[in-house]
Amino acid sequence: MPIDKERLKLYLDQIRAETEDLEEILNQSDEIILAQSHYLKSLKYSIIIIAEAMGSTLQHILARKHNISIYGFSEAFNKSKNKSLISPSLLNRLLPFIRFRNLLVHQYWKIDDQRFLEQLRKGRQDFADFITEISSHLKTD
Repeated sequence: MPIDKERLKLYLDQIRAETEDLEEILNQSDEIILAQSHYLKSLKYSIIIIAEAMGSTLQHILARKHNISIYGFSEAFNKSKNKSLISPSLLNRLLPFIRFRNLLVHQYWKIDDQRFLEQLRKGRQDFADFITEISSHLKTD
């Protein structure tokens, strides 16, 4: 079954929009962000949305292009590695955000906000890299 390009574009647009929101907040200093709980909540929520959109993107490609069913969020990333949907280096850089999403979704609230912010500042380009790598699937199918 062919990939639904419009569906994938919607997922990628979600990632783009949330990344823009992240960038706006990340223009502030760490001190300001850490002092404003609504900034932290917004950043965390955006990471959940980005991770969900990435997982949905990978799940869709795996199902349509490779006829592979996925039973859990993390499984989409593991099976994507096996099918080379995204580069191993990008996948490894995204894993901290995927784990963080799992912590938030499953309500393990003990998050080190400073470490989260450091990881986010360091890895935010990876969201754009994901879009670039996935866009190649839109061109080939």
